[in-house]
Amino acid sequence: MDEKITIRKGSHYDAKDFADLIILSTPSFLPTLYGNEVKTILINLFVKGNNLFGFHHTYFAKTGHKKAGMILGYDWQLKKQEDFQTGLLLLKNMGADFFKRLYSLLNAKKIVGWVCEKEYYINNVAVFPKYRGMGLGTRLIDLAEKEAKQCGANRLSLDVETENINAINLYKKLGFTIAKKSSTKLYGQFFQFYRMYKRI
Repeated sequence: MDEKITIRKGSHYDAKDFADLIILSTPSFLPTLYGNEVKTILINLFVKGNNLFGFHHTYFAKTGHKKAGMILGYDWQLKKQEDFQTGLLLLKNMGADFFKRLYSLLNAKKIVGWVCEKEYYINNVAVFPKYRGMGLGTRLIDLAEKEAKQCGANRLSLDVETENINAINLYKKLGFTIAKKSSTKLYGQFFQFYRMYKRI
């Protein structure tokens, strides 16, 4: 493919691609955590402001006019500001299912998604299969690193499933190191994650 690659901030209009990409990168974990309506939930949170899945935290990579990949990230200050609102929106979108899944949601929150002071958290990086191998993941992470420096963060952090070898290798190549391994069991399924960091 020789089409020009561009990267731009996310907008409301990217909601479907956002949900497709984020589920593509965690095909078992998020559907298990949020249930069968996971795609609808992600779309609804994405189009709203002031939450950790909101469009204002995303960048999209395009080749020509086609969306090819996406990154979702935010700093420790935004995490503090929007954590509660994210929970309220999840409650609104999940209804009674939220309370049925509350134990699992709280358990998962101890394993993934926590952010320390002066940290910029990369919640998700995903590229559609036909556009992989073009360096899009690298470009998106480079952009996140620039944004992290601008907001005063001194390191990047992310969580990756231990079986996602391709992603782990990419992160290592970009200077990330594995700091911790954590695991959780959700509805009979066992998930393991590495927490990875990069000093900036």
